[in-house]
Amino acid sequence: MMFRGWRVALPAVTLLLAGCQELMRQTDRDVERLVGQRQQTALGRRTATRLPLGDANLRPGRQAYAKNPPASVHEIPASFSAAASQPASQPSDAAPDSLTPPSTRPNRVFTLTDTLAYAQEYRRPYQSAKEDLYLVALALTLERHLWTPIFASNLRTVYGNYGEAQHFDQAMRFVADLSVSQRLPYGGEFTATMVETLIRDVKKSITASERGALNLDLKVPLLRGAGHVARERLIQLERELTYAVRTFERYRRQQLLIIASSYFDLLRLKQQVKDGEGSLERAGSDFERAQALQDTGTGSLLDTQRAEQRKLEAEADLEQTRESFRAGTDRFKLDVGMPVDEPLVAADLEDIATIEGGIDDGTYPLLARPAAVEDERAAVDVALERRFDLLTARDRIDDAHRGVAISRNALLPDLNWNSTLGLDTDPNHYNIAAFNWERANWRSEIVLGLPLERTAERNDLRRALITVQQAQRGWQEQGERIRAEVRAAVNQLRLQERFLIIQQKNLDVAKSQAEYAALQFADGRIDNRTKIDAEKAVLSAQNALNQAKTSRWVAILGFRLATETLLVEEDGNQTEPPG
Repeated sequence: MMFRGWRVALPAVTLLLAGCQELMRQTDRDVERLVGQRQQTALGRRTATRLPLGDANLRPGRQAYAKNPPASVHEIPASFSAAASQPASQPSDAAPDSLTPPSTRPNRVFTLTDTLAYAQEYRRPYQSAKEDLYLVALALTLERHLWTPIFASNLRTVYGNYGEAQHFDQAMRFVADLSVSQRLPYGGEFTATMVETLIRDVKKSITASERGALNLDLKVPLLRGAGHVARERLIQLERELTYAVRTFERYRRQQLLIIASSYFDLLRLKQQVKDGEGSLERAGSDFERAQALQDTGTGSLLDTQRAEQRKLEAEADLEQTRESFRAGTDRFKLDVGMPVDEPLVAADLEDIATIEGGIDDGTYPLLARPAAVEDERAAVDVALERRFDLLTARDRIDDAHRGVAISRNALLPDLNWNSTLGLDTDPNHYNIAAFNWERANWRSEIVLGLPLERTAERNDLRRALITVQQAQRGWQEQGERIRAEVRAAVNQLRLQERFLIIQQKNLDVAKSQAEYAALQFADGRIDNRTKIDAEKAVLSAQNALNQAKTSRWVAILGFRLATETLLVEEDGNQTEPPG
């Protein structure tokens, strides 16, 4: 018997969970379609419509209900003792900790395009921003649903006594009601309700009563609450979705600049490691040569010690640069949402020369110098026309004006028209569907409420008028800030271009000086101190040039961000603005 019960219960539970999962999938499809349509109208293109969402079947664990969650471990391992001499523990073969996500990096060179795509897939703050957009769209789907016919139904079963005063019969009472309501476009609501009641005498096994009722109600405001005021929440949520789409796209482009800047910093550190290895190799060769000259009597001990000191300095600098690269790699992983334990070495990354080649062949068109830098006024005009935050600030003024209209409507008297029509069945005939029109009753009334107390509404109107002024000032302030941002972006890009020219000349001079010093040292005209100083200058000039290159690329992206022309797809591919 118990086995048969499980055979019935298990399919029912499975069907219930499948239905819940399907409801969630339908919700996700509705939201993604709504967000995609709004992005197409607000941005002219669809971006990031795929939303990563949790499993609808998730249930809280036992610890979620614990009054006192488990505390951390208080004992400190013996290996942390200064006297401990235990060997380092080997990596465990156990399952990884739940905080460590699995490897998700492609097994190839991690390019800038891969980095931008990876960050849009796994970066945690970005996922939170995408979920915020989802929640705004979710609220709008509910409000739109509330403006469609809303059906409701209840089934009740009551067991009780429904007899005479001296003899109480036991009876079962069954009640079924079905209602539908519809909001009216300019205020008010229409409701239709049907109630069916059936009473069965348990003792006599007969139908004691059977009755049906149908009620139609209509409520329409004529003054206060009438007009567009009735649809204010729907109107505002529609506009809020547009604002949320703009905000998310603006955040997305800001993130792309941050991630690209982090990637460039990592490439610069990679190049420093390569240059440091070359410097150490040259310092080692100079030290061996100085020792050989000293052994043959043509060199001095001082020159040998200088060469050894230079080698030690190069070795120390290389170790420091390697550690900087390692720490920079961890920071980069955190920026893009990559597991910190994910292997990522210099060989896995592009280099600065590859990025430069990608600019020339069109792989990275957004890193090329935009011609708009030469026309600052035109760049400002483009920014004032395209910036999402400025468009939203301007639309907020319309919202504030609409708030004034709502506040003025609230000062009006209450004038409502209410009508009701009721039908029921003949109690002498047991037929719950045979409504008797001769027994119909109806009424219609108009109720006027005088505005004797409107202090709160009066204050709301003054508050709404102030909000309009604040919105106007905020829009003007945002416009001036954008002007300043574009001017600063133009000047910063021009400054970095001048720095790049200077550092390129500096490197050329340093290399020429190092070559001349090497010739002079080979002829015995100078000691190795001048030669060592010249080699240090070359390494410093190389690092400065790499810094200038990456800073210029960041400045170009910053200019495009300030003018709202930074276009990158979800797969990381860059889109060159038309024209």
